[in-house]
Amino acid sequence: MANIVKLMNLLDDNEIRMQIALFDGVNMSSVAKEAGKRILSGLADVANAFSETFTSKQVINYKYKTSSDEVMDRYVELSKISRKELMEDMYKKLLQAYKEINGKEYEGDVESPIFTKALVDIAAYGFNINLYKPVGSKIDEIAANYEKLLINAFYSHLQNLSEDDLKETIKLLDRALARLSLENKRKLQEAIMPTAFNAKGIILALRKRKDVEKLKLSLELLGEDAFKFLDVDLSVVFQTIRGLGRVSRILIARLIFKLSRSSGRKFSYGNERLPSGASDTILEEEKEKDRLFRESLKGEITVQKRIDELEKKRDSLEATALKLDEEIKEVMEGFYEAKEEFDLLDAKKADYLEKKRPQPETKIYYNKVNETKRKMDRSSDIAEKKSNKLLQTKEQIEENKKNIDLEKETLAGLKKKSFSELSLRADELMGKWSKRFNKLKFDPSIFQNLIIRFSFEERLEIERMLLEIEQEDNYYDLSLEEREIKVYISIREYATIKIENFLCKDII
Repeated sequence: MANIVKLMNLLDDNEIRMQIALFDGVNMSSVAKEAGKRILSGLADVANAFSETFTSKQVINYKYKTSSDEVMDRYVELSKISRKELMEDMYKKLLQAYKEINGKEYEGDVESPIFTKALVDIAAYGFNINLYKPVGSKIDEIAANYEKLLINAFYSHLQNLSEDDLKETIKLLDRALARLSLENKRKLQEAIMPTAFNAKGIILALRKRKDVEKLKLSLELLGEDAFKFLDVDLSVVFQTIRGLGRVSRILIARLIFKLSRSSGRKFSYGNERLPSGASDTILEEEKEKDRLFRESLKGEITVQKRIDELEKKRDSLEATALKLDEEIKEVMEGFYEAKEEFDLLDAKKADYLEKKRPQPETKIYYNKVNETKRKMDRSSDIAEKKSNKLLQTKEQIEENKKNIDLEKETLAGLKKKSFSELSLRADELMGKWSKRFNKLKFDPSIFQNLIIRFSFEERLEIERMLLEIEQEDNYYDLSLEEREIKVYISIREYATIKIENFLCKDII
């Protein structure tokens, strides 16, 4: 199970310190401050250049504390606290990020898979990863997306090293090379092919052109410390903050990337692990068979889609009717309250008609009568309008039911013609799912509709989600009696899995 909080045990103290230091040292105000400092530094450079033209002296010796300095200061502070305190601080940072994004406190257990899912969704949103994908798939995509940002920033960092940074990086690289085993030196030499096998030669070789594999290998063998990597981390944050909207999104993405790399595994379910999965060659053959079969089923697919749309409309209409019915009851309660008050006033009418009451009291009386009558009329008008709308809605429901029945008759007629092959494919799919899934059970009636509703590729995406539900059910809180779980099946398309107590009742 991919559990972010539990996976943090894979990180050493230094990595956790750096993650906390980034949470503490990088925020929207520090991003703005960094930009301002760079502008001031640039102005100072211009002023000095202008001055040196005439005097050969610098008039401004401008020094500023960068975000990198602030993060490192915090990192050093954190070296004084224990592993337990570091972990507790890390939990607080994640809870703060959750509150910042969701606008409310997280009240559950931080080690719960539900919390992991929430954190994954925070980072996934920033990369436009479809939120209806399985959690494991989202984790792998977040890690891959973050790595792309990191490698791009790393290459840019190497290209733009200042004179001082270049000198420092050469020192760090020379130390890293001295510690490298002969085997790893050989690997690095063969992959990068520098003109000279030293720090300068490696930097020049990596600068030549952006070769992702070479950049990744150099980081893997030499380590991030050899390249002043904090500047690269901060560069990723500063470059992506506009797109991701919140610093916390990119920092959680960074944490997920680190955990993914430390675990050395994929969290998504590859095609070969799915009930209908196989090698790429066999999958292509299955896709082609499915395409040909679906071509012959075009009529059924079209009718089934119409039925699905009509049933969705029916559900919406029934919900509207129920709401209107409740609103009418509420309005009529107000009407009867006003009528009761009106009847009480009406019983006293004779006293006021015969002028037995003082004029001020009579005026108050008639004001009450008029106001109560207006309440009754207003309630009556509202109730009438809502009743008319309810009547129309009920007529639409009846019409909708007739259309569903007609479409189902049409579908039944079409199914007779293709029953043999459809039955064979449905039985085959039911067999695969029954064999692969243990906790999850399936209503046998769903399989023919699955074949009709979804293409082979779409069924693979459904299987990917079902497998995660089977293995990691705590992500989806299946303690509830009924759940509807949306699942990504293609761009802008999703299916809905209807599940109750581990029984899958339908997939639409």
